[in-house]
Amino acid sequence: MTKNMRILALSALAAGTLVLAACGGSSSSDATSAAPSESPIGGGSASCDQATLEGLAQGAATESGAEWVSFKSVECVDGYALVFGITKTGDIEQTTAFVFQAEGPVWALNQLDAICSDDSDDDIPSQIKDQACALR
Repeated sequence: MTKNMRILALSALAAGTLVLAACGGSSSSDATSAAPSESPIGGGSASCDQATLEGLAQGAATESGAEWVSFKSVECVDGYALVFGITKTGDIEQTTAFVFQAEGPVWALNQLDAICSDDSDDDIPSQIKDQACALR
């Protein structure tokens, strides 16, 4: 499965999660959020909402071989989203950052190695980049 197909599959899964969340349930009072907007950002039509971005981060964690433990926060700035969650690999729990970029109506996962390198793309808002790279 190609990276784009996986991203689309994760987006579909997250959309389904969002629909289910809208039908009821409760939210965790432990989760904190930087007040994501539910409106499109960055010129694309990707919606910045906790349910969608948390689902994408869960999928990315699982795909990397980690276990998703809990959601911490989400922040969206100029077409980018930063999601923090607690992941577990083996017996080690850690805070993990996931950076997504809006590509039309979907979010695409960015690789932290590329974002945090010395020659990274300057289009990434500094507040997203600085927070994501602080954990590395």
